[in-house]
Amino acid sequence: MIVMAKFALLNVSVIDGYGGWPEAHMAVLVKDGIIDRIICMDRYKKEDGVQEILLDGYYVMPGLIDAHVHLAGGRGDYLYGETEVLAEPKMVRTIRSVYEAQKILKRGFTSVRDISWNGLYLKRIFGEGIMPGPRIIACGPGLTRTGGHADLYQYTEEYVKENHFWGVLADGNDEIKKWVRRLLREGADQIKIWSSGGGNWAHDRNEDVHYTFDEIKTCVHEAHMIKGTMVSAHAENNESIRMSVDAGVDTIEHGEELDEEIAEKMADKGIILVPTMNLLVNWYTEIMPSGAEGAEIIRPDVFLHRTVDDKTNEEEQARIIKSTMDNFTLARDKGVKIALGSDTVYEPLTTYGEYSALEFKQLVRCGMTIPEAIKAATLTSSEALGMSHRIGTIERGKAADLLVVKRNPVSSVDVLYDPQNISMIFSGGRLAVEDGRLAF
Repeated sequence: MIVMAKFALLNVSVIDGYGGWPEAHMAVLVKDGIIDRIICMDRYKKEDGVQEILLDGYYVMPGLIDAHVHLAGGRGDYLYGETEVLAEPKMVRTIRSVYEAQKILKRGFTSVRDISWNGLYLKRIFGEGIMPGPRIIACGPGLTRTGGHADLYQYTEEYVKENHFWGVLADGNDEIKKWVRRLLREGADQIKIWSSGGGNWAHDRNEDVHYTFDEIKTCVHEAHMIKGTMVSAHAENNESIRMSVDAGVDTIEHGEELDEEIAEKMADKGIILVPTMNLLVNWYTEIMPSGAEGAEIIRPDVFLHRTVDDKTNEEEQARIIKSTMDNFTLARDKGVKIALGSDTVYEPLTTYGEYSALEFKQLVRCGMTIPEAIKAATLTSSEALGMSHRIGTIERGKAADLLVVKRNPVSSVDVLYDPQNISMIFSGGRLAVEDGRLAF
């Protein structure tokens, strides 16, 4: 048990987060929650007051980061989905979100970027150090137009405004400006805007653009007035991605309809893609199974009679999935920065922690090497959080958010997927998880 403010992890192999291979026979020294030194064992000398932990054969790497989660605290499946979540009391959802965040931590994800009301307040509690939890970069609820992706028109507008878990209705420049300022007042670190639809409801198709360029630009301008505040844009079709990039957003979420021009522009500007590949690749089998009994009743496609018969057959689904994977390859080939983001939304649909780990595996399945996927899940995700100066790599002066892993994470994509391979998890130099159990 690590109980001292100064400790050393000895004779470990270090994976620094920059996309390289492990460096063996190293010592990692931590003082007051900060990485103090990383040196070869043959240069290590014990210092007074330093607790030594000998870890022959183990690996130390930065804590993993999930740049797209929703700590909604709800329960729903593909049939009822968000309508089911919204029906529960807010207090129930808030309390349950603590458990969700801790499940993510126990899978090795020491930081997350959250889009929900809950994240604004969870970050305060975890930040106080009174209970273990991941470092939360909170967007608060995202901005959606009335009838947009984060609206739920099975309920009245008044009910949605009072009870929604990850969205606020904002139409026009004035409302957008006001909501950005309100969210910053509540302690938001970043701002999220749904620039396009998302494929959940009749008025919410992926190909629909939901905000004008001027509205997106207003959101970006207001957020960027506060130094360091980043903007993420849910943008699934080409037009919404293009507008969001030109408006100056910092990250694109999903972004499955890039073209070469947009990809090159993102690479030049350093705009990060958070592709949520596991969600998109498995959309038709796990998220929205086509032809599922009862789906046409709960998911009211008949609301738009002109498209009620437009069903995607297996051939069309396969084409869409291939296009999504080709889009990922294009982004990677063009040098677009890619961060890990799972889009974990609620259980049982997406299991907290496991879904983040599945996204790591999916990045490798889609063409990344394991070192590249580790970089996406550490350094690049820290950049998506606006926190690369503090977390994401193992180097002097960074916060000691660390994983101690029993097997070589570079040897197989399954090593980090299996939580039994993670011996210890540190958050800010404090032991937070040991052998799968919360440590304080």
